Amino acid sequence: MFDIRFGRLAASTSLTAILVALASPSFAAEPVVDPLDQQATTVGEIVVTGRRNVAAIEQERAQIETIDIVETGDISLNSQTNIADLARRLPGVSVGFDQGRNQTATGEAQYATIRGFDTAYNAYTLDGLRLPQTSGGRSISLNLFSPFAVGGINLDKTPGATKDADSIAGTVDLTTPSAFDFNGPMTRFRALGQLAQLAYDRDQDALGGAIGIDAARRFGSNDQFGLYAATYYEKRDNAAESVAVQSEYRPTQGGVGNARQNGDALSGIGIQWNFFNTRIERYGLTTALDYRTADLELFARINYAAYNNTNDMNQSGLRNELTNSIAGVTPVVVQTNPNAGTNPGGNGYNAAGVYTPYGINPANYYRTEDVEQEMFSAQIGGKYHFGSLTASLEAAYADGRFDSPQRIQAGWRAISYIGTPGNTGVAREGLTLDLSNPRSPQPILSAGATAYAADLSGQPQRYIVEGYEYLSEDKSTVKGDLTWTGTGVLNSVAVGGLYEKSNRDGRILDGDDRLFSFRTPTQSGTLYNGAVVVGPTLAQVPGVQLATFMGSAIARPMILVDRDFIQSQIDRYVSIDQPTTLEVNRGLSSGEESRAAAYATATLTFGDLEIVPGLRYEDNSFDARFYLNDADGARFVSSDRQYDHFDPSLLAVWRPNDQIVVRGAARSSYSRPAFNQLAGPTSINRDGGGAIIAISQPNPDLAPVESWNYDLGLEYYGQDGTAFQAAVYHKELENLLVTSINVPTVIGGITYSRPENGLTGTATGIELSGRYSLADVLDGGPLSGFGIGGNVTVQETEADYRVSATETRTGMLPQAPDLIYNAELFYEMGGLRANLWYNYTSKRLAAIQNTQPDVFIQPLSQLNLGVAYSVTQMVEVGVSVRNLLDTETYWTTIGEDKTYIANDRNGGYLETGRVFQISLTANF
Repeated sequence: MFDIRFGRLAASTSLTAILVALASPSFAAEPVVDPLDQQATTVGEIVVTGRRNVAAIEQERAQIETIDIVETGDISLNSQTNIADLARRLPGVSVGFDQGRNQTATGEAQYATIRGFDTAYNAYTLDGLRLPQTSGGRSISLNLFSPFAVGGINLDKTPGATKDADSIAGTVDLTTPSAFDFNGPMTRFRALGQLAQLAYDRDQDALGGAIGIDAARRFGSNDQFGLYAATYYEKRDNAAESVAVQSEYRPTQGGVGNARQNGDALSGIGIQWNFFNTRIERYGLTTALDYRTADLELFARINYAAYNNTNDMNQSGLRNELTNSIAGVTPVVVQTNPNAGTNPGGNGYNAAGVYTPYGINPANYYRTEDVEQEMFSAQIGGKYHFGSLTASLEAAYADGRFDSPQRIQAGWRAISYIGTPGNTGVAREGLTLDLSNPRSPQPILSAGATAYAADLSGQPQRYIVEGYEYLSEDKSTVKGDLTWTGTGVLNSVAVGGLYEKSNRDGRILDGDDRLFSFRTPTQSGTLYNGAVVVGPTLAQVPGVQLATFMGSAIARPMILVDRDFIQSQIDRYVSIDQPTTLEVNRGLSSGEESRAAAYATATLTFGDLEIVPGLRYEDNSFDARFYLNDADGARFVSSDRQYDHFDPSLLAVWRPNDQIVVRGAARSSYSRPAFNQLAGPTSINRDGGGAIIAISQPNPDLAPVESWNYDLGLEYYGQDGTAFQAAVYHKELENLLVTSINVPTVIGGITYSRPENGLTGTATGIELSGRYSLADVLDGGPLSGFGIGGNVTVQETEADYRVSATETRTGMLPQAPDLIYNAELFYEMGGLRANLWYNYTSKRLAAIQNTQPDVFIQPLSQLNLGVAYSVTQMVEVGVSVRNLLDTETYWTTIGEDKTYIANDRNGGYLETGRVFQISLTANF
């Protein structure tokens, strides 16, 4: 296999030499019209004509599919240095996060998806190459990519037979530039600096910056060779803060069913405040070498991207619980609950059946969520035109890595406060929450409880934990096609195929296997050199106390624990013990996946009408190996699966004149089950006689989600980039998967808990988008620089879910909002450019639950401002602000309305604040 380390070193060395050569005096800079940056230059000043938007619109107009394009390299107006955030500008795009890894705290989106469908319903490509998938699912984390190297994002909402069929929502294609995208020599330098306001207000690291240089040259006797190269580095700090309840809700009145059945009368259990410090690094390079003549086109591409996220989370909380000291600890503490065990709802309820918890336990928690990601890709290929035939062939290799090299956790806990002398005996006090402010629930505490919660000297450390996770995939692809072009009705015929093979390698060391317990009043502790160790109290741990949190004080101190101190504990108490063979083996997994495809398509022309029928066949196979340990012994086992899919499609476009375009599409598509849904760790439970009674496992027999998709659109194109587009769409889905619930199934007396295909779903929507410039009606003058743009997607989704053997529910599709819109006011005149952009995404279903109300993501919005001015012919400076109104970044609730904030595992309420940016762009 290709050594990725050698490839990256060679690519980096080559790029350095290329950039030095391109920037040398022998390649003198000339004024250019850059289709990616689209700054039409004249002597003495940069004249911005709006062509940047026009170029994308014209490209969309020329396609037969429904395609939306956004260009990403304009740092002067955009403070977003993340590809997913920039994709929000496109019609129907919403974004998501890996909440389990604190990704919301970065202030950046992680995933982008079309029309709000599950991110696994997209196909993700880089210059047409399928990217390695370094997560358990099919989603691609776009925070790996930088707008300094990616020229644009193309969303194909109606991919035909020539493109991957596992794309129910559509295809997200990231495109990198080539020298033939520019009209002349180009050397560009871009730099920016950022300030994260929330981090600055909390006296935390708050600065960031990025630098990038790219260059393009064409050479040869007929400029038939083209070379493009780019490199960049970004580093920035930010902070975030959130609040959530600690555990699942309880019905306020006991004995009346579960929380789901009493969704308007619930009581919260415990409260947690979280503070996050994040440092993000991105760096990478891109090279593109092209050769183009009338008959032959050849290309070679190399891309390398790296993303590092160093993340610290500190949590301060109050828990609802009683505690008792262990034997040998003085004074002896025994806490009892005055609620009778026969009360409706159990011991949490008083004699009247009202939820009345006892015990207030101050708790602190520290966790790191460091992430390292890499992606390397290399592509070579070409096209040869001979007569009426065109043959193309392409080969590619890509290698991706996701690494969480060290996941550290530490916890501090105290004896619970119960309002009695010495906090022993029958409890008198407990924690209740005031939920009247849905963004900031507050604990209701007595004076004694308040003082106890603030005393860090009585809160000893309980444990320190270390774990790690690693996942990699390398992907090899070969694809080609043969196209015949004619005249008359049969305009063209094309046949092609693809073979793709992936190898995966995963390793997880569970933190429970790497836990060291300190001696506390409530636990005996782990032996260290023959003795137990008493953990330091939170007051003895090096760290910084925040003066305020979310703009005000909280019920107990927020301590930002010193990371080096925690690392020293890991080195002393945990790292000295090597993990056992069993602990290592049960976290190992490997797998292979292959996909073969063949397609045939034709273009039929009837005057102004083009019709493209097509048929695509894809065959998938999957083979995985993982570790199983049960009463039959520890061993590696295998799981495999093979399935295929036929997907017909029919695309049509009618262009009656230069201004009107009508599009239509009907196509079949599917979504492959995720890797972790097909194979992985298996848990087997047995009775006293050794017989298997329950198995918890993935399901290798899962069927792909299938969909029929119908689209119809009408488009109008005017002058100066004015355009209006309207589209309607409908999707019919089958074999839906509900990932948040595993429905137990009894087969042969054994209860299986595994993902199962669900029932059906539908989505029907309408999209409107437009861009209008006053230059279309005004003949010069300052006002002619103004324009407006925007898009709106309104949809209705419905799905049936099997949540138990006897219950089926109907609701909205997960992650699919009913409303997404963008509104934009822009100005382009002379050397001045400005853009005010507002993005809104309505409420979404995040997770289906059994006994609790479902989890919803509340509506999210963001207002962004950018202003740029051309100081000279070659230099432009910019000022921009992200999240101008300082709105929340993420907000999840239990139930559809905002009454009950979600518990910590489902997100809660989180803010990341504003980000201010200054930038410089220079063209030489």
